[in-house]
Amino acid sequence: MIKLIYGKKGSGKSKQLLDMANAEALDAKGNIIYIDDNNRCMYDLKHEIRFINISEYKIKSVDNFYGFVCGLLSGDFDISSIYIDGLKKILYKEDANIELLLENLDKALKDVSAYIIYSGGDDIPEYLNKYIDTK
Repeated sequence: MIKLIYGKKGSGKSKQLLDMANAEALDAKGNIIYIDDNNRCMYDLKHEIRFINISEYKIKSVDNFYGFVCGLLSGDFDISSIYIDGLKKILYKEDANIELLLENLDKALKDVSAYIIYSGGDDIPEYLNKYIDTK
């Protein structure tokens, strides 16, 4: 299951994601992974959460990112949630096929919840609507 947190840059999405991950860590039944493109929030996360700075892995395409997430899932069957801060920053290409990535991730995740930040303007692409978290 994918839940997308969509909004303009600087609207508090990262803080919301951190709070969600930390709240889940209090009573999580499985492992929690938090992926970001830098270390700025590493010390704001509870120690039970596995933090990954994705910039250390030279992810340069949608396929690389998808393979990375599948590798995490295949290496740890106890993952309950994955938090991804700034999917657009991680992939950094305007022509990246985000729609295909989200479809493939949704299939691969099965029983794992994924919470993903995606920054954008007022014109939300139609394919994102089914993933947008309205909470």
